[in-house]
Amino acid sequence: MSTIDTNMGRYCLKAKHAGNHIKGSITINDEGGDQLSLQEFDEHYLDDVVNNVIYPVTGGNREITRALREQMIKAGFTQPH
Repeated sequence: MSTIDTNMGRYCLKAKHAGNHIKGSITINDEGGDQLSLQEFDEHYLDDVVNNVIYPVTGGNREITRALREQMIKAGFTQPH
């Protein structure tokens, strides 16, 4: 089972592979580290997490989105197709 708990700038991504889907949350923190917002998700595929959760939460920041996707792949998350 793949899991990730990573911070990148103001963003904190926590997720685990739970059977046939990926459950987790992404938070935005202020400069002091206090949580400003939290979005939980339950998606079937890695690309769904990236496109439906990470990309919109980061305000369309492609660099951060790409870096978080790479971190998820390193943690063992895969895209089946």
